[in-house]
Amino acid sequence: MRLRLWYGNVVLGALLAIGVCYIVGCSGGPDRPKTYPVTGTVTLDGKPVEGATVVFVPKEEGKGRAATGVTDSDGKYSLGTFASGDGVIPGEYLVKVTKYRPPSSQQPPVEDEEDEESEMRAFLEAQKGTEPTTTETELPVKYSNEQTSGLFFTVEAKENTFDIPLKR
Repeated sequence: MRLRLWYGNVVLGALLAIGVCYIVGCSGGPDRPKTYPVTGTVTLDGKPVEGATVVFVPKEEGKGRAATGVTDSDGKYSLGTFASGDGVIPGEYLVKVTKYRPPSSQQPPVEDEEDEESEMRAFLEAQKGTEPTTTETELPVKYSNEQTSGLFFTVEAKENTFDIPLKR
């Protein structure tokens, strides 16, 4: 009886120790590289760009990890690699900036309430078999590809600020 009780306590203790190690973080998971803050402002012809996506892509393939952020109403962005705004791994990056306008939804012209239903039917018939309109970029196309944007920054192991002035 004593041996069984002792064995049960040992097993319970081992399970408890494993659980504590898992919660505390000694599970041996991969460590993330240290990241550093990267912020700045995106402007187009001197005016802030709201809702643009900024992406830092490592210059050398396989070295580092891409980081992204979205500009606010003042054109300000903060980049994140593993989570929103957590910073960027030091290194050299090519940069792309995109902002897409949602596809325009075509509405049938309505002249008066009596014709509204027939106009809608005609509009829907005309739309059958057509593809939805493609999304258009609001920024010059060259900025939507890191290889053609001409934007390049080196992130250092400190707080980094990179303003991105775009031109039409």
